[in-house]
Amino acid sequence: MSLDIKLLEDFISLVRFESFTLAAQERRITQSALSRRIKALENWLGTNLIRREQKAFSLTPQGRIFLTEAEIVLRRLYNAREAACVISQNRDREITVAAQNSIAQTFFSHWVKNLETQLDNVYIRLISEKFTDCIELFNRGDINYLFCYANSYLAPPIDSQKYSYLTIGKELLIPVSAPKQNGEPVFKLPGSQKNPLSFVAYVHDSIFGKAVDALIQNNSDNCHLLRRYENPYSHTLKSLANEKLGIAWLPESSIREDFDRNSLCRAGDTRWDIEFDIRMYYHHDAKSEWELSIQQLSLQIAKEEGI
Repeated sequence: MSLDIKLLEDFISLVRFESFTLAAQERRITQSALSRRIKALENWLGTNLIRREQKAFSLTPQGRIFLTEAEIVLRRLYNAREAACVISQNRDREITVAAQNSIAQTFFSHWVKNLETQLDNVYIRLISEKFTDCIELFNRGDINYLFCYANSYLAPPIDSQKYSYLTIGKELLIPVSAPKQNGEPVFKLPGSQKNPLSFVAYVHDSIFGKAVDALIQNNSDNCHLLRRYENPYSHTLKSLANEKLGIAWLPESSIREDFDRNSLCRAGDTRWDIEFDIRMYYHHDAKSEWELSIQQLSLQIAKEEGI
């Protein structure tokens, strides 16, 4: 069975309305047809997305995780469709940006908003695929700007003879856990040898994975974790942490609302934090009036952020 994009749209509509009746009306199909299509999606995935035994609408843990991924897939498809339709009309005012997934979901929107207040009719294509693929596209010259995390210990493999960068933001990677009813974390560092903490981790070759691995290694005598799950994307790890499946190191900018809602809390004090710069890489030869304007505006954003 192949996956129809309409099934993803059906599922997201159902989650938004929390009602088969209202979602069916929006999708312009019968309620029974919507129910069959949601079931077809679950069959394709091989797992249940909705808790049907409960009267009130709710997602299973698998449903919560899949919702995040489905929204990203649809957003990328819609963006690709839009780009294909208008790219020929905007080529003279087009820039292509590749960004690590976490930056694309947080800092990038702030950067774009500031850019649009100063530059008219700018057309921006955003790519937030696997970071190694983004670097390859940048090194090939297919991308104008590369947004990424870096610090004095970890930086992307970018040729400094060809490319420069501006530090335009800051990020803090902090350990988090779902809270207990009393507000204390379910999983609290450092753990113990007898009862190691469940750990949802980044893949080892990602920049966040390397940073967290180094932190754990440097504190190996006083940090006891049991690696349970790994994924390259922080939004997926956040979903797992929310489901009380383990401790996760997440970008502070992506979890502020979770802290406000008390759905996540700190799992350790500040000694377990990891600082990163947000860098914007560009080609040395980017000297046109248009390109210099973008660099100047980016520096202005950094100055406003106190960097």
